[in-house]
Amino acid sequence: MPCQWAHLLVKLHGMTHQTRTNRNIAIIGAGAAGLAAASVLQRTQSVTLFEQHSVVGGLWRTNDNFKHTALYPSLRSNLPAGLMAFLDFPFQRQLIPEHEGDYPGPAAVAAYLQAYAGHHQLIPKIQFNAEVTRVSPINDTQWLIELADRPAQIFDAVVVCNGHYTQPNRPLIEGSTESGLSVLHAKDYINPDPFRDQQVLVWGSKASGMDLVREISTTAKQVYWCGHDLGMDALVQDKSNVSIHADPTKLNRDAIELADGERLTGVDQVLLCTGYQYQFPFLDEALITIDDNLVHGLHQHILLAKRPTLAFIGLPYLVIPFPLFLIQSQWLNAVLTGQLQLPDAPQLIALSDAEVAQHLAKPGEPRHFHRLGADQLAYLVHLIESAALAPLPDSFLARLKAVYEIKLAHPQDFRAIELPSQTFRDPPPA
Repeated sequence: MPCQWAHLLVKLHGMTHQTRTNRNIAIIGAGAAGLAAASVLQRTQSVTLFEQHSVVGGLWRTNDNFKHTALYPSLRSNLPAGLMAFLDFPFQRQLIPEHEGDYPGPAAVAAYLQAYAGHHQLIPKIQFNAEVTRVSPINDTQWLIELADRPAQIFDAVVVCNGHYTQPNRPLIEGSTESGLSVLHAKDYINPDPFRDQQVLVWGSKASGMDLVREISTTAKQVYWCGHDLGMDALVQDKSNVSIHADPTKLNRDAIELADGERLTGVDQVLLCTGYQYQFPFLDEALITIDDNLVHGLHQHILLAKRPTLAFIGLPYLVIPFPLFLIQSQWLNAVLTGQLQLPDAPQLIALSDAEVAQHLAKPGEPRHFHRLGADQLAYLVHLIESAALAPLPDSFLARLKAVYEIKLAHPQDFRAIELPSQTFRDPPPA
């Protein structure tokens, strides 16, 4: 270890890692994932959160102009509050404006996360306006956290919770530059006014694609919804100015070519609802490799196999996020406390490599590795059973079933359907 870091280590901690009963944990990000990690790990470890903004909430933090964010004013969660909430802290009904019903908007979720941070007394543990610029190992057991405007700090483990809705995924479409067409991303969207009386191509068939297609159709002349998921037509069959099409393959000045050979003419703007990319600008490429949005080398989507004191909370998507963050954090706590004994690093690396190889052998694309979808329950149950955690509450499973059935029966307007009150009755906070 360089002598200056050894001196700093002694000054900060006064003793070596081997002689202490708990660890000093750095958590990067005070959004939902970071708050979940801190709420769990603080029970057994010393935690410090680094948040680059002045408030908690991450993606959901209070935002007045909705610029440079994945959120927009009319956004409402595609999960009801009773299912979205952390398992240890119900979503207080009074936080949600009456017109939003059971599906909260950005301000309500921001208020909920602020309440969660207060409930778990996390605010004193957060360093605000603290931009982490570099995370690097000092030796086998210590990490150096470098910051933009304050001295570096040393920790025993690092938990990365910086979210994955910052860097837009903009698939390269042939001719994008030469066509002269305006190509925007969902992150650029604020409201449907700029699309008034236009012909708009929207590419992407997941939640944001559906929501923005339906909203833009209220002002646009025609919306061409492009994607390859089955059942897209059922989501917009009440919209006479929305039509379903294949993926775009080439943009020309006079037409857009699609994968099935169709050509669309007269398109004014293209909106990409194609998701986001994982980005860890403070981590050296020698530590982490991202290939087509597949983060290599992780055990259970959480632990860096070759250095298991570096962890990630919240990478999986197409999930019920807040409960997943909490269970991932509980699993990580079991690892850090020794309650869950893992194989050594070479074995973890082999397990991680085998899991990636198995994914790549299946039909589909590498970038879907962290997309759990229908596999999320099996994943959560595996984490719970391997770490001897409390099982998923029956109420959570009942809510999940109820919401699934409602969305299946009412794909266009599921947010307008009243939820069964008995199923969604909340216990007091834990």
